Amino acid sequence: MGKKHNVASKSHHGMIETLVSFISRTGFDDIPAHVTQLAKRSVIDWWGVTLGGSSHSVASVLLKTIKELGGNRQATILGTDFKTSVYNAALVNGAMSHVLDYDDTHLGALMHPSAPLISAILAYGEWKQKGGKDFLLSFVMGFEAETRISVAMGASHYDRGWHSTSTMGRFGAASGIGKMIGLPRAEMAQALGLAGTQASGIRRVFGTMTKSFHPGKAAADGLLAAVLAQNGYTAPVDILEGDGGLGVCFSTDFNAARGLEGLGERYMIEGISIKPYASCLYTHPVIDGVIRIRDREHIVPDDVAALTCDVSKFCHNAACVPEPLTTGLEGKFSTSFCAALALVEGRAGEDLFTNGKVEDPFIRSLMEKVTVKRDDRLSDAEAVVTIRLRDGREIVERINGPLGDPDHPLTDTQVEDKFRSLVSPFFETTKIDRILDRLRHMEDMENIGDLLPVSVIGDREGTRDRS
Repeated sequence: MGKKHNVASKSHHGMIETLVSFISRTGFDDIPAHVTQLAKRSVIDWWGVTLGGSSHSVASVLLKTIKELGGNRQATILGTDFKTSVYNAALVNGAMSHVLDYDDTHLGALMHPSAPLISAILAYGEWKQKGGKDFLLSFVMGFEAETRISVAMGASHYDRGWHSTSTMGRFGAASGIGKMIGLPRAEMAQALGLAGTQASGIRRVFGTMTKSFHPGKAAADGLLAAVLAQNGYTAPVDILEGDGGLGVCFSTDFNAARGLEGLGERYMIEGISIKPYASCLYTHPVIDGVIRIRDREHIVPDDVAALTCDVSKFCHNAACVPEPLTTGLEGKFSTSFCAALALVEGRAGEDLFTNGKVEDPFIRSLMEKVTVKRDDRLSDAEAVVTIRLRDGREIVERINGPLGDPDHPLTDTQVEDKFRSLVSPFFETTKIDRILDRLRHMEDMENIGDLLPVSVIGDREGTRDRS
C-alpha cells in the first residue's frame, strides 16, 4: 500500500491535466493507511458539525425552499428521512456543515475542504449506492484537487475578497464525483472546466447566512459539473491557465507549480486542522493564548485590566467584525468576543456562540478591555496575547500553532468527544456509539447510504436559530 506516483514533475502539462492524470490512476490501495485514517477523522468531524448545524434556521429556510421547488427522491438531507434531488441534498448538507463555522480547515489552502466535498460525494454516493472505499477514495482525490488548486491561486485570491471554500470547493466536489463515477480523463477535465466557470463567492458575506450557502452551492455545482461532463457537456480544460483563465481573473500570483508540489508524494489532508473551538479558525490562536494564561495563572476576569491580541493579517481582515455584535454568528468572527469568551469560560464550544452570550453585559464589558492589533509578521497560525492585570503584572503568551492544527492535532478521542458534544442534544449515548462505530469502519460498508437512516433525528420540527 501507499505507492507513490510522482506526477508533479510533468510541468509541460497544464495543472488540470496533471491533476486528472493523478486522480484517474490512483486506487484505494495506493493511499497510505495514515491518510485513510485522516480522511475518516474528517468524515466523523463533518458528520458531527452537519448534524449540529441541522438545528440552525439556515436548515429550515433551505428545507422550506427545496420542498417548494421540488425534486426527485434521490438523496437524503442528513438528520432527516427527507429525500430530494441529489443536487438539493448536496446544497443543504453543504450549508448545514458550515453554518456553525466548526468544520475542518486547511490553512495552507485558506479553505474549508470537507464541507463542499463530503456534501457532494455523500449525496451522489447514496444515490448510486457506492461503497465506503469508493467514498473515501473520492474524498481524498477531491481533497487533493481543491486544496492544490487553491494553493496555486495563492493568498492573493483570498486577499482580493474571494471565499476560497466556495470558489475552490467546486473543484473538490467535481473531482470527487468524477472519481466516484469513474469518468475518463477527458471527461474529468471537462468536469473541472465546468466547475471553474461556476466559481464564485465573496468574503463580504461573512457573518451572515450566506457564508454557509457558499459550500452548499459549491457542493451542488461541482456535482452538477461532473454529471454534465458525463453526459457530454463540454468546457475548456485549461480553465486555470493562460489569458482569461481563472488564475489571471482570480489571483495576482497564480502558480501551478506551487500547487502541484509534492503531488503523488504527500497528501494535502496531512495539513488539515480540525477545530476544537466553534469560531473562525483565525481566532483560534488568540483563544488558545487566553486559555493558556487563564488556566496556568488561575486568572479570573476581574483580575484583568487590559487584554491585547496581536494577530495575523487575515485574522484582522476576516475575524474582526466591528461592534456592536447582535448575533452569535457574528461572534464567531469577532476576535474581541472570542478573547472575552475564552477568559470567562475557558473554552469556546458551539453552545457558547449564542445571541444571548453576545448580548451579555459582562462579556461586553470585557470586550471593551480587548485591543486587537494587526502584525504582518505573524502567520495565520500565530498570535501574541498580552494580559495586563490590575496589580500591574503583564503576562505574554505567544502561540505558534493552536490546538487542532497539523502540528498540534486533536486525538481521535478528542475528535469523537467533539462529535458527541454536537449530537448529544439529539441522540442517546447508545445511538451515538452506533453511528461512530459505523463511521470508524466506513471502508467496510457496501453502501455509504446506509449511514443515513441511523442518523435521523426524531423530530425535525425543532429546527431553530441559535439564541
